[in-house]
Amino acid sequence: MRQKLLTLQPRPAVPPVSPAAARKLVPANQQAIDALPLNSGTWRVQGVPGLYVRCRATSKSFLLQRRVRGVLVKRTLGPMPLKAARAEALKLWHQLRPTPTGGKKTLEQALAEYFEQRPLSAKTRAIYQYNAERYLSDWKARPLEQIGQDRAGVRALYHRLVERHGLATASQVIRMLSAVYRYARKVDPELPECPTVAVTLAPIKPRDWALSEEELRAWWQAVQRLNPIKRTWWLVCLLTGARQASIEALAWGDIDFNRRTIRFRVTKGDRPYVAPAADRLIALLEEYRRNPETPPSEWVFPSPRDPRQHLVKVRDEKRGVVSAHHLRHTFRTVLAELGATPDQARLLMGHSLGGDVSRGYITAPLLVESLRPVANAVAERYAAILGWE
Repeated sequence: MRQKLLTLQPRPAVPPVSPAAARKLVPANQQAIDALPLNSGTWRVQGVPGLYVRCRATSKSFLLQRRVRGVLVKRTLGPMPLKAARAEALKLWHQLRPTPTGGKKTLEQALAEYFEQRPLSAKTRAIYQYNAERYLSDWKARPLEQIGQDRAGVRALYHRLVERHGLATASQVIRMLSAVYRYARKVDPELPECPTVAVTLAPIKPRDWALSEEELRAWWQAVQRLNPIKRTWWLVCLLTGARQASIEALAWGDIDFNRRTIRFRVTKGDRPYVAPAADRLIALLEEYRRNPETPPSEWVFPSPRDPRQHLVKVRDEKRGVVSAHHLRHTFRTVLAELGATPDQARLLMGHSLGGDVSRGYITAPLLVESLRPVANAVAERYAAILGWE
C-alpha cells in the first residue's frame, strides 16, 4: 500500500505592511493601543519609526519594519506593552541602520550607541537629541574618523554656533560632541584624538537671577491672582528652592506630614533627595490638600486636563510670574544671607556633594533634622519680606 508522504510546511514569514495599512495611524500611548478593535488589521504607531501594531481576531502584537538598501526587513516583536515595544523598536531600528560605505562608524551611529548604552536622564537625553538634530544634522552622516581629523572644522562649528545661537548653546553642543566621540573612541582606539581639543570654550557668566525684596513682593502680588493649584505650586518653589521638574513630579506619597519632609524623586543627575519642609510649608500643603478645589489625584499638582497626570512645564510669565529658576537662585541667595554653610545649601537644594574626598563621607539622610532650622529660617525671611502673618 502506497503511503502518502507528509510534507512539513514552513511557517509563513511576516507579510509586509501594505500601503493602506501604513496610512492607519494610532497615537503612541497605551490607552489608544488598548482601544483598537480586534481584527482591525495593521496600524502604524505615530512617532516611533517603523513600529506597527497588528490587531488579529484574538490578539494584538507589535512588529517593526525598515528598508535597508532597498530591501524591506521585518522583525516580529510580539504581544507586549507599548512602552516595551517602543524601547525594542528603537533599539532594532538603530541596529538595522545600513553600514556606511567602508564600514566606518558615523556620528549618527555613535550618537545612537551613546543614547542606548549610557544611563542618561530623560531630560539630558531629550536635550542631546534636540541638539544633534538641530545643530549637527549636517555632521551626522560623516564618519567619526573624518570628524577626528577635522579639528579646524570643529572649531569653526563652535564659533558659528556662538555667533548664531549664543555661548550656552555652542558650549552644550561641543560638550555633547566630545562626550559621544570619546565614548566611541574607548572601543576604537584607532580613532584620532578627540577634535574638540581644538576648541577653547569661553566661560559663561552665571546669571544674576535672584529676586530683590521689591521684585519678590511684585512676584507675590502676581502669584496671588493664580488658581489654588498654581499658587501652591509656586509657593512650594519659593519655600524649597527645588527644580521645576522635581516639584511638578511630586506625589502625595513623597510628602511625609508626620516627619515633615519632602522627597524629590525626579532630579538632575538622577540623585533623589529628602529635604525638611518648613513649618509654614507643611501648614500650606495641609490646607491645600483639604481644599475642595484640589482634585483627587496621586499627584500633588495634577494636570487640569487629566488628573491622572501631573503638571508639566509650568510657566506664568504672561501673568507677571518669573521662571522657577529665579526662585532657586533666590533661595540660594537667602541661604547665604542667613549664614548657611555651603554643605547645608547643597543638601537643601539637592546639589551634588562631590568635589572633594571629605564630602564623599557625608550621609545626607542623617542630616535632615539638622537642616530644619535653616529651612524654617528661610521661610521666616520670606514671611517678613512678603508680610505674611
